[in-house]
Amino acid sequence: MTSPAKFKKDKEIIAEYDTQVKEIRAQLTEQMKCLDQQCELRVQLLQDLQDFFRKKAEIEMDYSRNLEKLAERFLAKTRSTKDQQFKKDQNVLSPVNCWNLLLNQVKRESRDHTTLSDIYLNNIIPRFVQVSEDSGRLFKKSKEVGQQLQDDLMKVLNELYSVNQMGLLSQNKIPSQLCRLVLASFGA
Repeated sequence: MTSPAKFKKDKEIIAEYDTQVKEIRAQLTEQMKCLDQQCELRVQLLQDLQDFFRKKAEIEMDYSRNLEKLAERFLAKTRSTKDQQFKKDQNVLSPVNCWNLLLNQVKRESRDHTTLSDIYLNNIIPRFVQVSEDSGRLFKKSKEVGQQLQDDLMKVLNELYSVNQMGLLSQNKIPSQLCRLVLASFGA
């Protein structure tokens, strides 16, 4: 190979290397952007879940209060009537007994909805907060590790580039040194 052709080939190798390094940098940057987007989406999802269960807890509590008010209103009404004596005389399946069973069932349902609201507020929502905090820490650590790996990769690529450049320079010097050696051996 002639020296200009060799020089052109070396330039092509360097240009290809530069292109590949740029592509790698772009891929690494894109990976970090994807990691950021995933984290933002997860944080937003966890926030939405917290908001959902907070609102659901409020609705359950309101429903519980309304059921309690409903049951109490009708229980007070039945207590004040003269049906107490009638109730005692009736058999187990009487309409008054069914009515009282229904009202007691509504009161139990009210307590169940209060319990459900408490579970949402005291168990589920704090767990989502904890998961969100854990996800944030994991994201931060992942980003640090990813950045460190990217930095190490770029360092190795730069070292490889330097070694490659030194090799190309040495290869370019060989023909001229060989010529000098041949000339020196004929001249001596």
